[in-house]
Amino acid sequence: MKKLIMYLIVIVIAANFGSYVFAEENLLVNPGFEKVEPMGWAPYGDAVYVTDTYRSGEQSGKTWVWDYGDGLFEQYVDVVPGEKYQASVYILSKMGDAIRDKTEAWIQIEWCTEDNVIISDPIKSPSLTAANDTWEYFETPVVIAPPAAAKAKIKVIQQAPNNHIDGACYFDDAKFIRVNP
Repeated sequence: MKKLIMYLIVIVIAANFGSYVFAEENLLVNPGFEKVEPMGWAPYGDAVYVTDTYRSGEQSGKTWVWDYGDGLFEQYVDVVPGEKYQASVYILSKMGDAIRDKTEAWIQIEWCTEDNVIISDPIKSPSLTAANDTWEYFETPVVIAPPAAAKAKIKVIQQAPNNHIDGACYFDDAKFIRVNP
């Protein structure tokens, strides 16, 4: 009887361990915004790779808002319709160049077809809205890829209303994972 109980405990532990390992596989290319090939991230607006501020590795992605719009990085990731996913990132805004005046920064998921046509509203994390002077973790809710989704567009964004000039943000250690049920 003791052997049977021990055997069942080992099976339960092994089954649970396998699901946790699967759930943590990061699907992003270059989640640390390093200058490597392939880069993974496409910068838009005011977005650059920097070496003076980072959470891990040797670089991060930096954005700021200028007179023509947002700063952001994005990349496409293949997905399986009906599966659950979640995106996360660490964000920093330094006191010396702090975001302010309703500027926000976040990570988001947009579902897309094979041809990169967006088929959903963005699924956003909570926003950073003021200088934090330390790396802070942000994540989206766990969401299910819709039936027509072939890809997810993952974006880290800094946005200000009315195109104000409102400080900078840094992004590092992003994740996009498939969450095991």
